[in-house]
Amino acid sequence: MTLWAAYGDGMRIPVEVEEIDLEGDFGPVPSVKVTCSECGESVEVYGTSGRSIRRGCIMLREACNEKNYYVYEGDELD
Repeated sequence: MTLWAAYGDGMRIPVEVEEIDLEGDFGPVPSVKVTCSECGESVEVYGTSGRSIRRGCIMLREACNEKNYYVYEGDELD
């Protein structure tokens, strides 16, 4: 799924959101991987809700090689 994220200056770029399973204390946990289309940096977050995607975008802001600032603007995963 492709969603749009916004730079701090209002420029919009797509981020890829992929459903994955991350290892939890008691086995696999449904999760998401959020990837920046500009630099390819990605982060993995537990959960698949809109809040999890938003958290991924916040983490991506901290991890992104280009130091871009993202704001989540997409819908929740179904």
